[in-house]
Amino acid sequence: MRPLVKPGVPLPKMSPYPGHYAVVRSLVEGLRAIDADFNFNPRRTADLARVVYAPENASLRQAAALKRRGRIDYLVAGPVNALFPDEADSVLQLPEIDRLIVASEWVHGLYGETPKLLEKSVACPCGIDARYWHRSGQPRMKTALVYWKSGDEAFCEQVERIVRACGLEPRRLRAAAGEHALFGPDEYRHLLDESQLAVFLSAFETQGLALVEAWSMDVPTAVWDPQGEAEWRGKTFQAGSSAPYLTPVTGRRWRALDELEPVLHGMLADRAAFQPRAWVLAHMTDEICARALYDIIRSGAAATKNDRTPNG
Repeated sequence: MRPLVKPGVPLPKMSPYPGHYAVVRSLVEGLRAIDADFNFNPRRTADLARVVYAPENASLRQAAALKRRGRIDYLVAGPVNALFPDEADSVLQLPEIDRLIVASEWVHGLYGETPKLLEKSVACPCGIDARYWHRSGQPRMKTALVYWKSGDEAFCEQVERIVRACGLEPRRLRAAAGEHALFGPDEYRHLLDESQLAVFLSAFETQGLALVEAWSMDVPTAVWDPQGEAEWRGKTFQAGSSAPYLTPVTGRRWRALDELEPVLHGMLADRAAFQPRAWVLAHMTDEICARALYDIIRSGAAATKNDRTPNG
């Protein structure tokens, strides 16, 4: 950049985790925490390893070209390159990809008509920074976060009326596809810190990182899970889940509005049944998820090497 910018003018701010910030940050910090052997975002092809993970499309296409030239032995993509096999000029169907990471098991169903892609795919979630997503210790207020990502405003208002009927004041947070596209993490963390619970309105989630962040703040979630027809980038499909990793200790599901009030009353009456932060610490921190992905990649690369070795 410096030859294109006048001396003394600050360079453009660069993200320390280019690509999908949450996925890249979690993996890089998790791999560092487990002392893994890896090279992050190498600037020279001379520094490139024989095994490459490229969850960003420009890098993935570059890596595929390098593999065709014999510079790379094993190439891994996903989970944020594309959702559908024909999305982004069919980037997921590059024949050089050896392994495709998907965010949860239900995503496999989107590849039913592309068996080669289905054969390559394996589910592995992304972790979160449990040190950042941690309660301040201030007393909870009689509020509930309403995380509004899908459905019209009338639907959201009906949900808020039900929340009030259960004795809590709703705190609405408007969300959209993307990484905190309409709000910052500090705002989200503050709302979670004061809330008794959270109600999530999303037509589908491949993983639901915002849910995991709420659980890390020890906030149980009541998740609208219609499992119906959904839309992504102009394409409709059958959604598999709005909370793929929801468990009995992290929250409850509901589909119809008439189910929400009894669900909320039940959650408030039996708050001790929920231990969402403990679940995250046991299953979905940066370190845990990075180790799982690292093991998937290492075992796949080793198997490929053995297949290519005579009598291996």
